[in-house]
Amino acid sequence: MNWRVLTAINAAIALVTVSAVIFDLTRSRDERAHTTVRSNPTSEQSQAAEREAKARVEALEDISQARVDDLGSVPAGELTQLMNRATPEQLAAMAFKFNDAPTDSRTFGGMGVFFQAWTELDPKAALTGAFQLRDVTMRKLAATAVVNSTSPSAAPELITMLTQHPDKDLLSECKNTFLDPLIASWSSLDPEAASKFVDELGNAKSSLNSTARDNIAYNWGTLDPSGALEWVRKQDGKEYVDRGSLTDGVIRGWCLKDIRAASDYVVQHLDDPMSRTTASSVAEAMFAHNAEDATNWIGRLPPGDPRDAAESAIARIWAEKDPAAASKWVGTLPESDQGTVAGTIARSWVDSNWPEASRWIETLSGSAHDSAASAAMHREGATPQESLSLGASIKDDAARSFEMSEAIRQWAYNDPQSAEAWVKNSSLSPEEQQRFLSVISETQQQTTEATAERVIIDQ
Repeated sequence: MNWRVLTAINAAIALVTVSAVIFDLTRSRDERAHTTVRSNPTSEQSQAAEREAKARVEALEDISQARVDDLGSVPAGELTQLMNRATPEQLAAMAFKFNDAPTDSRTFGGMGVFFQAWTELDPKAALTGAFQLRDVTMRKLAATAVVNSTSPSAAPELITMLTQHPDKDLLSECKNTFLDPLIASWSSLDPEAASKFVDELGNAKSSLNSTARDNIAYNWGTLDPSGALEWVRKQDGKEYVDRGSLTDGVIRGWCLKDIRAASDYVVQHLDDPMSRTTASSVAEAMFAHNAEDATNWIGRLPPGDPRDAAESAIARIWAEKDPAAASKWVGTLPESDQGTVAGTIARSWVDSNWPEASRWIETLSGSAHDSAASAAMHREGATPQESLSLGASIKDDAARSFEMSEAIRQWAYNDPQSAEAWVKNSSLSPEEQQRFLSVISETQQQTTEATAERVIIDQ
C-alpha cells in the first residue's frame, strides 16, 4: 500500500479516536444525570464561525499566537503549510497552550489537526510535545494523532522513543497501542527490519503480537512474498503466533503484487493446513478484478475444503453485489457443491429482495433447494407460518426435522396455542405432527419451570 495513503488512513483513524471521547469528556456530572434541551447554532452560524476562526489563524505571523480552538477550522494540509513557517520554539509554545485549553470538542478538534500537521513536519518533536501535555487524557489523544500520522521512514525513530523513553503514565499504550500503527507503517517500507524488531520484543501474549505480525506479513507479501513466507515458516513453534493467519496475510499482499503467481502458489500447496483460508483470499482478490476469472480458477481446484471455502467466499461477496448473477453461477457448479453456495446466497438475498429470492428458491432442487429454504426460514420479518411452510419443503428428513423443530419451539415459546393449531391443521404426516406437538409440550414445560424459578428467586 502506498505509504501516503496508509498515513492518511491512519491520520483519519486518529482524528476519529480523538472525536470518540469528546462527548464523554465534555459532559458535566449534572449533564450525565439529566437530559437538557439546548439551543444550537444554525448551520449558517456554525459555518460563519468556522470561516472566522480559519481567517484568524491564517492572518497570524506567529502560529503560537493562535487560539487552540480555532485550529480545527483549518484543513490539515493548509495548517501544515502555515506551521512550516514557524520555528520549533513557536510550535512547542503552541502545543503548550493545550494545557490551559477547555476540554471541549473545539479543543480536541484543534488538537487532532495540530498534532497531525506537526507530525508531517517533525514527528519526533510532535511526539515529544504530546508527552509534555499535563492532562493524561489529552496526552494520550495527542500521541495517538502523532503515531497514526507518521510516515514509514520516521516510524523507527518514534518506535525507539517509545521503547526507550516511554511515558510513565502511558506505559501500556507505549508498549502496545502506540507501537502498532508505527510498526505497520514501518513494515510498508522495510518489513524485514520491522519483523526483526517484533521478534526481538518477545511477549507473544501481548495484543501487539497479533496485529503487528499480521501487518508485517501483508506488507511484506506485497514486496517480497518469498522472503515473507520464509519469515512465517520461522514462526513455527512460537506460542501465541498464528502461522495460518500470517500465511494468509502474505498471500493477500502477494495478490496485489502478482495475483497469478499467488494463485499458483496456493494451488501447489493445497495440502497445507491453511489452504482453506488462502484459497478464499485468492478467490476474493480475483473476484475484485474479474468474476469470471475467479469462478474459472475455483472450477479448476480439486474437490475438497479449499474449493468449498473459495466458493463460499465468492458466494458471500457476489450475493451482496449481484445476487441474481450469483444465483446463475450456482447452476454451473457440481451438484455436490451447490448446497452450501445456495445457502450462502440465500442468506443475503432473502433479506434484500424476498420476492426475487423466493422465486429462485422454487426453481432449485436437491441440496441447493434445502440449503436455500433453510436460510429463507430465518429471513427478517418472516412469520412462523411462512418459515414452517419453507421448512416443510425441505426434502432431507434430518434437516427438515431440525429446522421445523427449531421454528416450532420458538413459536411455542411466544404463542403455544397458535403453534399447536398450525401443527394439527397441517398436512404433515402423523409421525411428524406428534413429534412437533411433543416439542411444543416440552417448550411449555420448560417455560413454566423457568417462570417458577424466577418467582422463587424474587421471593
